[in-house]
Amino acid sequence: MRTTWLSYLLAASFAIGAAGVAQAEHPKKPPHPTLQLDAQAFTEVAQDTVIITLQATRQSSEQGVVTQQLTEVVGAVLAEVKKQDVVQVSSGNYSVRPQYDKDGKLTSWLGQSQLLFESTDIKAASTLAAQYQEQMPVANVSFSVSKQARSQVEAQLMTDAAQAFKQRAETMAAALGYGSYELKEMNLGGSGAMYRAQRPQFDMVRAAVAMSESLPIDSGTEEISLSLNGSIYLLDKK
Repeated sequence: MRTTWLSYLLAASFAIGAAGVAQAEHPKKPPHPTLQLDAQAFTEVAQDTVIITLQATRQSSEQGVVTQQLTEVVGAVLAEVKKQDVVQVSSGNYSVRPQYDKDGKLTSWLGQSQLLFESTDIKAASTLAAQYQEQMPVANVSFSVSKQARSQVEAQLMTDAAQAFKQRAETMAAALGYGSYELKEMNLGGSGAMYRAQRPQFDMVRAAVAMSESLPIDSGTEEISLSLNGSIYLLDKK
């Protein structure tokens, strides 16, 4: 029995030793080198949405008077604009704050309340805003790309960014002496925007005097971009 047990031990030791020799003769293949890459696609889109900010300003020695006056003027405008459904109307900033003289004495209360007119029909929004210049003058005009238009553009940019990444991967793999590549990981970056106004900044005072039926405004363009970055395995070393 001792001889048999010893035989088993010797056989096991020989097998382990043989496996170690085999591993030494065939070392583990080194991992494929990786390469970080990034690509970007962009396009310029016309801004199809306008946001016109109307602002009422009231001042009085009594805080309650200011609050009441703002409530009345904004309520009157809201009651009128809700009769149409082309321009979306929402509340903007609202504030009532104390005013002090140089000695720190309370002199009056200054209140401001805003309404936002937003629409893809720029002509309709400007015409509607012009109707309320006396009650609530225009404080700001801004333009943007609508969600629907942005989604359509970004869908195309995804394809363009993927093609750009693929082309860059193929070019870099060949330049480094590899015959092919394999994707390791990919990350899609958020879209960015760069605005280009077609006209100078809207001059509230001059426009308020000259306007009659609509505001003299015009939209610009917006550059939308999408980034794609990731890493690849370099294969088939030449």
